[in-house]
Amino acid sequence: MRRLLPMLTAALLLGLPAAASADSRLEAMFQDDPRILSSDAKVRNATLDEARSLGVQRIRVTAFWNRFAPNATGTEKPANFDGSNPDAYEKGQWDVLDAVITGAKERGLAVNLNPSAPGPKWAGSAFIEDRLDGVTNPSPVEFAAFVAALGKRYAGTFTPAGGSAALPRVDYWSIWNEPNQGAWLAPQWVGTGSSAVPASAQRYRVLAAGAWSALELTGHTVATDTILVGDTAPKGRPTVASVASAMSPITFQKRLYCLDDRLQILKGAAAKAQDCSESGDAAQFVSANPALFRMTGYAHHPYELGFKPDQAPENPKENVTTANLGLLTDQLDRIMARYGVARKPVPLYLTEYGYQTNPPDRLGVSLNEQAAYINEGEYIAWRNSRVKTLSQFLLVDDAPIPGTDKADKWSSSFQTGLRYGPESGKEGKAKPALNAYRLAFFLPQRTVPSNRKLKVWGRVRPARSVTTVTLQLRGRTGSYRTFRTLKTNRYGFVNTTVRVRSSSRAARLTWKSGSRTFASRGVSFKVRKR
Repeated sequence: MRRLLPMLTAALLLGLPAAASADSRLEAMFQDDPRILSSDAKVRNATLDEARSLGVQRIRVTAFWNRFAPNATGTEKPANFDGSNPDAYEKGQWDVLDAVITGAKERGLAVNLNPSAPGPKWAGSAFIEDRLDGVTNPSPVEFAAFVAALGKRYAGTFTPAGGSAALPRVDYWSIWNEPNQGAWLAPQWVGTGSSAVPASAQRYRVLAAGAWSALELTGHTVATDTILVGDTAPKGRPTVASVASAMSPITFQKRLYCLDDRLQILKGAAAKAQDCSESGDAAQFVSANPALFRMTGYAHHPYELGFKPDQAPENPKENVTTANLGLLTDQLDRIMARYGVARKPVPLYLTEYGYQTNPPDRLGVSLNEQAAYINEGEYIAWRNSRVKTLSQFLLVDDAPIPGTDKADKWSSSFQTGLRYGPESGKEGKAKPALNAYRLAFFLPQRTVPSNRKLKVWGRVRPARSVTTVTLQLRGRTGSYRTFRTLKTNRYGFVNTTVRVRSSSRAARLTWKSGSRTFASRGVSFKVRKR
């Protein structure tokens, strides 16, 4: 695929750059593509309105390639179609995305645009099975053209035909979604079983290179924009049962950077198998892959879905969740050192996160556990200086995928929303996690030392400046009573230690906004006796 790289810039035209805005500490991101990209304007607008009211700062939006490409289910690319030209696409194909990006700007919400699979069938090859047609061997040249169309359209200077004003600029990009998952990029492997050889990393390497070039040539560079690579899923399959079996993010990242299992640069036949230079020339590899070395940061999805955020995942040297993010950053540091690249430590952008709940999925965590775990997960992310953003995945639960077995229908889709979704019998009803997301609260230590000093952490997500919260305590019985007034920092976080009464058994925060008072979830604790 290296021979494709010189071809990528030929079809792309130059655009204009613009300034990017600075992010605040641990940006609050949110994603709900089924609702935000709904063809129903009322659903779209209601979702954006609620995201804004909850204190979301940025929405992540997937630009599904096949929703824009003409003849997406066909094997023939339309004659004379120039995928890098926004005006070459069929009339109306851009309407929803234009409305989302415009609507976000009107509400003060920034946008992370994620160009990704599935793509048109005519851009793929060597298909494996029907369900994977849109993700199998996607053409890096055609994908780069699609990214170029997005880059031009959302450069801040593009006025659509019949429009009266330029569309807003997008200055935050993540390239592809979960390329280490067979449902998003296939094949993952050549062969199966113990002799399987990784295949997806080399394809993603060239997809990322093409997208990087397309963004640069349309005025989106790391000097002005946030550009992320990776967007990896947290886990791989323990055995390679099929060529589409998920690959662990650690193995995927090693092969992405042309490294073996010991982080040595691949050479010879092993390098050739990964489409890497057989000579192992480090400087040449760095020069040929700016997306892998000059990117703003690395994006990852540290889901655990069914266990506490601090519980190590199965195969903890390969899979990466909130419990072992250091594994990922340590490897990134070693990769940069291996190639002699001097740059600031690569930051992490956690662009999907959430917890599957029971109800409705019998395999999920309880509703109260979901509320507790998203708060703890955010605390872990906040405490890690390498993490720049954390994204909640879904406002409203997904509907089950049609045709799935009735007993497992809820496991067929994501039930990580803060509200119940279709077919649940409670559609739209809030889960406890909705309020826990708005007003986060976590106690790092549930057993308080005998000195009665309780560590308190929380976040008033809707706050845009310093605000006041009330810490309330209660004893073994009775109601909560005001204990102390605390001030957040300018990002809405409170992180402090207070001396509590020995009889105290639980705490919560309250926050007043206008005429409404919100209360966090209550968290129990125990004071150790002297």
